Parts: sequence; structure tokens; C-alpha cells
Amino acid sequence: MDDISAIDWNEAWITIDREKHTKAEFRSCVERWADPERCRKFNQKVQKENWKTSWARIHAMKITPSSRVLDIGAGPGTLAIPLSGIVRHITAVEPSTGMLECLHENIQQREIKNITVIQKKWEDINPGMDLEDPYDVVVAAYSLGVPDLRAALEKMDQVSGKYVYIFWFADMMSSRHRNYLEIWEDLFGIPESNRRTPNIIFNLLNQMGIFANVEISRTEHVTRFSSMDEAIADQRDVLNLKDDRQVAVLTKYLQKTMQKENGQYILKGKSCDSKIWWEKVV
Repeated sequence: MDDISAIDWNEAWITIDREKHTKAEFRSCVERWADPERCRKFNQKVQKENWKTSWARIHAMKITPSSRVLDIGAGPGTLAIPLSGIVRHITAVEPSTGMLECLHENIQQREIKNITVIQKKWEDINPGMDLEDPYDVVVAAYSLGVPDLRAALEKMDQVSGKYVYIFWFADMMSSRHRNYLEIWEDLFGIPESNRRTPNIIFNLLNQMGIFANVEISRTEHVTRFSSMDEAIADQRDVLNLKDDRQVAVLTKYLQKTMQKENGQYILKGKSCDSKIWWEKVV
């Protein structure tokens, strides 16, 4: 039997990241969110039902009115905007220009005074120069698109005074990939493997001597479009499709799977999510 303690989980992350960069559909997080229009659509989506998904994540963390929060990969303020009304201060780290535009608009429209915005990638942050740590809560929600996971986790633990929370895909598979498994090979020529990747974040934390808690949830996602053409255009961009053959595969699949309700086209998907968190040992 293989000695699992001999596995270098950071190298496993780096290998997957390196392989992703060679695939035609790959775009970095910064590239994906460089389009202002795409960011605006996402911004509208996260605000639906009074920030329902955001509040679910906020309620899953140990937050108090005196909390100082560091939000890594803050996006348009998915967590930071609703958090601003119930905590002392939020530092929002976000590298994407498209997301930053929406974040600044959300802050200005609501006249929020307790959010500090830093335009940098997490791997480029220098805690001594860029941050005012320690923070009561450090959180990264689906934003750890980093090349070196160990360095990112060490920095998160370093600047935390109490709690660290990571929301990530439990099976290491994005909802984008999971929801198109049936046609992934037709789209990209990449056969779907029967092997499942273990949760590298949890395993690496354990290897680092950080014994984190893990909670798993399953989420259903619903996206609404005014027309089939709008859905195809949106998902073509999500998948970064390059040619007409790929679009034809996508179109056939969406025509088969999407439902029409009250004049709208409904795209449903699922994700298997994890909340990984620990209390800082001081």
C-alpha cells in the first residue's frame, strides 16, 4: 500500500495548476473577470434575494460586531458588502479590474465607510506592507486560484488572529466542469477520468500541522435567461469556447437540458461544496 504521508500535497496542487494552463479552455481568474459586462451580471446574481447565498456563508462563520475581516478574492463584494453592516471593518483583496469596478460602485452607492480595497493577487500581498493584521476572521470563498497553495495558506494563517475560513469545491471540481461532464470530451477532447481528486486543501493543511474542520454541503444552482441565444452566448463565454464546432455541441446540449418557465430559460446545476476552517493556534 502506498504511504500517503509521502505525498507532497502542495506539489499535487502545483501539478494540477500547471496542467490547467496547457488546456484550451483555461483562463485565469483575473482574465475571466476582466470583462466588465460579465462582472456586472455576476454582481446582479449575488445580490438576488437580498444576498441570500452571501448571508448563508456569513452565518457559517464566527462573526461579531467587533470583528475585523480580511476577504481574499472579494469579487464585487459578495461577502464584504453585507458584512459591512455587521462588523467593524473589512479589508477586501481583489485583483480583477472588472470586479473592482463593481465593488467600488457597490461601496459608493451604499455610502459604506468601513471597507478598504486592495487591488492585488493574494500571492503578491506583502503582509507587513499591505495589511494591518492580525484579523479576527480571514476568508477566501472560491478564490484560491493561486499557483502555490502552501504559501497562500501559510500567509492566511499568519495574518489571522483567530479564525480562517475557506469555501471550496469538496471534490476539487468546479461547478462549471461538473455541470458539463456529459459533453466535456466532445467540447475539449479530454476524456473524463474515473478517478476522483481528494481534497488537496484539507490534506495539505493536515500536512502543515493545521488540523482543520470540514463541513460538506450540496448546492443546486439556477440561472435564468431571457432567450436560448442569451444562454448559449453566456455559457460559451463561461466555457471559453473557441470555434463553431464547440458551440454546436453546447447548443445541442442546452436545447436538450434547459427548461422553460414563465417565458424564461432555466439552467440548473449542482456543486459539492466544502467549508474548511480552523481556529488559529497562538
